[in-house]
This record gives sequence, C-alpha cells and structure tokens, in this order.
Amino acid sequence: MAKRNVIDPAKVESVEYLTEVGSHSEYRGRPLPAWAVTFSEPNSTVYISAEHGTFQAIRHNQWRVFDFLWMLHTMDYEGRDNFGNILLRAFSIFGLITVISGFVLYYISSPSVRKVIKTINN
Repeated sequence: MAKRNVIDPAKVESVEYLTEVGSHSEYRGRPLPAWAVTFSEPNSTVYISAEHGTFQAIRHNQWRVFDFLWMLHTMDYEGRDNFGNILLRAFSIFGLITVISGFVLYYISSPSVRKVIKTINN
C-alpha cells in the first residue's frame, strides 16, 4: 500500500507501528493506530491506517519545509494550527497601530492637506 503512493524506485528504510504521536509529529491530527513506512529514496514517510488499511498521509522534505514555514507564518510554535494565539494578535495590533500612525503622520505633514485646510478656512 505504501509503495503505491511513492515514486519508483522506492527503497523501504523502516516500518513503525504508531499508537501515539506528539503535538509536533508529522502525523498529528490523524487516526491512530497507524503504520509509518519510511523510505530512504525518496526521503519520505507514508502513513497507513492500521484499522482500515487506507492511505492517510505522505510526508516528504518539501512538506517538512512547508510545515516549518507555516509554523513561522502562524506564529504557533506548539501545535501549528492555532490562528488565535496571543503572539499573532499582538503583532496584528502592532501592525494596525503602525498603519494608523502612518496615516496620521501623512495628514499632519502633507503640504497638500495643509493647502486644502487653508482654502476651507478662508
């Protein structure tokens, strides 16, 4: 089953039976127990459901890079799926304050705005 989901020539390096995984695991959020079939060429791991015998996920180097970048993007360094964490909210508020202060600074220092205000007052 695992070899059908990997490009040939697929060389099996190890097979592991998973009954539990951590929050940083490549296989987080999927049904357990599962079989993890690791291939050395290409460097990937295929996860097969132990109960149903169905393909669940494949994790390769490109996916691992994407997952790392996604973690940085969402600023969720624990579970990688929480968009409402305090760090992301703090940076969002800081960004909003920065944009608003830019508009205020433009309004205060712009010669064209001063001309419009001067013509309105006269």
